[in-house]
Amino acid sequence: MLTPEEARSRLLRAVHPVAGTETLRLDAALGRFTAQDLKAPISLPPFPSSAMDGYAVRTQDPEFSKAGPYRMKVVAHSYAGRPWRGVLSRGAVRIFTGAVVPEGADSIVVQEEVRIQDDLIEFTKRPVPMRHIRSVGDDVHAGDLLLPEGTRLRAFELGWLAACGFEKLRVRSRPRVGIFATGDELREPSEALEFGQIYESNRVSLRSLAHELPVITQNLGILPDNPRTLREVLCAEAKAHDALITSGGVSVGETDHVRDVVSELGSLDFWKVAIKPGKPFAVGHIGDCLFMGLPGNPVSAMVTFLLFGAPAFIRMAGGTVQAPLECDATLAEAVRCPQGRVEFQRGRYEQRPDGLRVAPTGAQGSNRIASFHGANCLIRLAPGDAPLKAGSRVPILPFNSLLKGGD
Repeated sequence: MLTPEEARSRLLRAVHPVAGTETLRLDAALGRFTAQDLKAPISLPPFPSSAMDGYAVRTQDPEFSKAGPYRMKVVAHSYAGRPWRGVLSRGAVRIFTGAVVPEGADSIVVQEEVRIQDDLIEFTKRPVPMRHIRSVGDDVHAGDLLLPEGTRLRAFELGWLAACGFEKLRVRSRPRVGIFATGDELREPSEALEFGQIYESNRVSLRSLAHELPVITQNLGILPDNPRTLREVLCAEAKAHDALITSGGVSVGETDHVRDVVSELGSLDFWKVAIKPGKPFAVGHIGDCLFMGLPGNPVSAMVTFLLFGAPAFIRMAGGTVQAPLECDATLAEAVRCPQGRVEFQRGRYEQRPDGLRVAPTGAQGSNRIASFHGANCLIRLAPGDAPLKAGSRVPILPFNSLLKGGD
């Protein structure tokens, strides 16, 4: 069996960004990845601007050749969007945050330091050159690289691009991902259950998790434990999708046919990862289509999607995947250590005055979807013989970071 790190590394080496790009307006590009280097078309700010409300002065003004207090006449006003276009040689210009600093002025006296009487101001501190003035290009200069290709567009990047005058930009196309479940025992929620049957839930969970990623998902339904049907569907859908995900059918049971069918149609790159839950995780290809076989147990399916599916799709969408963020937290209660495999328990962490504190969310069986209720992280437990006591330090993987490829 592969370690989780080996499995993740091999999977990421096997996937590549999908071909194709599209041009989107900024307000439609959240979460997407840039398809080109983006350079600043203008400088920010594009003119010297005031960082404060106050008065623009010239530090070489004869008034400053003596000791304070200093008395100056207000000769003009410069507003944001309505600059004074004169040249300052003597006196002061009333100025507001973001307004153009007049030619000749080289310092701002903030209004809190000034006494006002009619059109005269008085203050005691000698002005310092460039105080409270933002020079041209203080944020970025025209021609500078703003964002390299493959940058994930968050609210911050989109705001920066808007400030630089971008209206549209080119982004990577989203991978097309087909998701289906296998099992003769599975039924849709709209159907009545017969004895021995259960409702299928993995497609809803997996598509909801994938909603956080820049992918297009399609629900391919429930497939029976029938090699011929599996062969027909996998062969057809592999031509229509960039990736296929199945839950179930990849273990060692007599009715688990998915692995054999994938091997027959394409290749099985690896199978089995030394983790709990989620050991029977399989990766392969059918032509150019990536195949990921997730376990059928609901918790196992979600854990393997978080650990392996999410980073694979971020890579396919054109992003750079970082190692998953791990934080140390203090256990709120004792937990048993796994035997032989790394275990990822569902947990809830919270910030306390003395640091992060985490507790498992109840019983941790791989069938217990309830263990995800209220959870916001995975608790990583290394194999060991002795239980970990309350107060022990353990690594946790926040869900938010897992769904963002480590960002």
